[in-house]
Amino acid sequence: MDSTEIEQPIIVKTSAVNCDGGGGAAGHPNVYLNMGSEGHVVCPYCSRSFVLAEGSIGGTGH
Repeated sequence: MDSTEIEQPIIVKTSAVNCDGGGGAAGHPNVYLNMGSEGHVVCPYCSRSFVLAEGSIGGTGH
């Protein structure tokens, strides 16, 4: 991705998400992230942004 491009946030239906960088072998270790009451979280490895979908109850999906 060009450094001037801004990646769109990933809209999710649960407040607990996992991220592996999406690049297969070029990705990063799988991490689990919790949005808490914020409704959004940013991956500390790849800076992907996850946003809770409007109207979602924020459950963990477990």
